[in-house]
Amino acid sequence: MSDEMKSRRTFLKGSVAAAGLASLKGIAPQTVLGANDTIRAGVIGVGNRGMWGLLEMKKRGTKIAAVCDVYEVRLMEARDASEDDNGQKADAYYEYEKVLERNDLDAVYLAAPDHWHRDMLIDAVQAGKDAYTEKPFSKTIEEGQEMVKAVRETKQIVQVGNHRRSGQHWLKAREWIRSGKLGDIACIKVWDTRDWVTNGDPWSEQVKAGVRGRLDWDRFLGKAPKRPFDPHRYFTWRWYWDYAGGLITDIGAHQLDVNQWLMDVDGPQSVACNGGNHVFDYWETPDVVHAILNYGKFTTLFTVQFVNGRDSVGGAFYGTKGSLLVDDQNGFRIFTPQGAKEPVERWDRPYEGGDHVANFLECIKTRKEPNSPVEVGHQIITSAHLANISYRTGKRIDWDPKNEEMLEVRRIQPTDTWLKSRL
Repeated sequence: MSDEMKSRRTFLKGSVAAAGLASLKGIAPQTVLGANDTIRAGVIGVGNRGMWGLLEMKKRGTKIAAVCDVYEVRLMEARDASEDDNGQKADAYYEYEKVLERNDLDAVYLAAPDHWHRDMLIDAVQAGKDAYTEKPFSKTIEEGQEMVKAVRETKQIVQVGNHRRSGQHWLKAREWIRSGKLGDIACIKVWDTRDWVTNGDPWSEQVKAGVRGRLDWDRFLGKAPKRPFDPHRYFTWRWYWDYAGGLITDIGAHQLDVNQWLMDVDGPQSVACNGGNHVFDYWETPDVVHAILNYGKFTTLFTVQFVNGRDSVGGAFYGTKGSLLVDDQNGFRIFTPQGAKEPVERWDRPYEGGDHVANFLECIKTRKEPNSPVEVGHQIITSAHLANISYRTGKRIDWDPKNEEMLEVRRIQPTDTWLKSRL
């Protein structure tokens, strides 16, 4: 191994990657906060999303008392960003267990890669900390089931980062659908399209620059397979099966949420998914992917691709009496009756992320259920996991959402004799 590679794979003395649940059990939870009390929080994982969460909490009066990351550059940037009006900065840690050991923290914001979500959330609630855990909720269906159970065995508040749940504009759309004025919704499309060809992957410059300062690569890997350091795997971990589920889970956490929430369903009855790598050849996960989810009374086409952003991000709910359309460029539009050329009503579609953090902070004090509790986060991402299972096996997945059981993984069985003879 070269000296350069060694410098990138700094193994921090004293860090214990498997410190685990046992060492954190029994840590006393904080007393209930009053309406005017200051929340003290730690942020674990301070890359792009973790830094965003840090700043959102800070501007809402939260004291950021601890920050944690495996990468020194990000850790120090987060520490500087945490500085309060008195010039005090957060304590910095490379091991998240040390953050959870602190008795002066009310909550933690968890924004590590997906393959760490299970252990960090379970450790956090068992340590008596409320938690905001970034989407996607889990890396696998089984991990999600364990996480829901572990959270509900405590009294901790957990907000999952499906932030559309905190948007009043989505509630209005939901009421339109529930009113019956659009008729029976039988066909839905939800999509997310982005142009990463013209401007490049947001992390491409970091990949080119390489690692500056110390990085604990072993701790980043955690329970994932041991592999040599690779800047793509570190900076663009979302596109590698070892650490995440690619576009389907990263984007499905939002678009499948809108789909299931507005339609009041827990999950699909069957899922089929296909796609491929057509542009970004260093991705393991597909850069263009389509999933078809059948919910019994309606069918949804979920499309996500980052090679062309022409269609923006949006959804279309097609009913027998009218349609609801929404996208980031034009907001919400209602078309009724079915053949209407102009919308009868329209409203804006602002970003809900800040309101979602505000809801979490409020619930820390009121002890009320947040807008996106763990059961919701689990149901949403289960649908995305099923799509990935279909993509990777090349088969349709039949699913029982009530009992969370996989009924069958099978190739579609044709009834047409001519077609059967050719399969």
